[in-house]
Amino acid sequence: MSTARNISRLPLPGTEHQHLPVGSLDVLPMLAAATWPDRVALHGDGATVTFADLDRSISRLAAGFRALVGGEGSTIAVAAQPGPAFAVAYYAALRSGNVVAPISPRLGAEVLDRLLRSVPVRAAVLTHSMYDRSRPLLGGIPGLEQVLLLDRPAAGGGVPTCAELGSRGDLLVEPRDRDETTLAAIAFGGSGHARTAGRSHHALKLEAVRTATAHGLSATAVALNALPHYQPEHLNAAIWAGATQVFCASQDPVVLARETERCRATHCYRLPGEHLPVTMPRAVAS
Repeated sequence: MSTARNISRLPLPGTEHQHLPVGSLDVLPMLAAATWPDRVALHGDGATVTFADLDRSISRLAAGFRALVGGEGSTIAVAAQPGPAFAVAYYAALRSGNVVAPISPRLGAEVLDRLLRSVPVRAAVLTHSMYDRSRPLLGGIPGLEQVLLLDRPAAGGGVPTCAELGSRGDLLVEPRDRDETTLAAIAFGGSGHARTAGRSHHALKLEAVRTATAHGLSATAVALNALPHYQPEHLNAAIWAGATQVFCASQDPVVLARETERCRATHCYRLPGEHLPVTMPRAVAS
């Protein structure tokens, strides 16, 4: 991709509305797959996922979600575990015609229980460790019909995984035909209560464009993500811009510096207050 074309994806301040694609938020990975099919979108958890791979996986899991809870705007809670699996589940919930509610993978059982009771959640996608912590409470949550695992099967089985749910075919829908003013996502506060009334597809797309512009993301950028949970605004901005996202589970400054050098990162998302060695290559801390 030429530099001129990369720059064209970054609008001037105040003109972001003119650059928004039409449709639901999951139009972003669809357009990225069409523009940069073979470029690496996500690298982490032992997997390297291109933009084309990502969009295909989204459509497959979306078909599973549609069969599981329908496509009439039900809420699907998804553990925001940094890595490709969250990106797939996040967009698949939307492509299936439902609402996504990202939740921190570090929540304790009591807080998770309170959170899932604060809004009607029909399905919850949890990490293996979240499920182990919360298993005794999950059966008593009103309206919660299905629990799935984001990462790996539970000991003894019995709980479906996203990989299994996404193995039944593709959901062939056109995101550009969706009403972008409808509810797309619900954000939760750390106390386990709904923090906002929700965000529309339009609002999240606008946030993605503004974040990509503010952070200087482009199709030549590599963003190293070392945060303990995946921030959807970082995901959406990088997908919009065509940037590669690499995940690092360590907060050790030396490890971060080494990973930044290894993947030639241009951006680094980490917890505030962590000081990196002065030898670290140029990386935008956020």
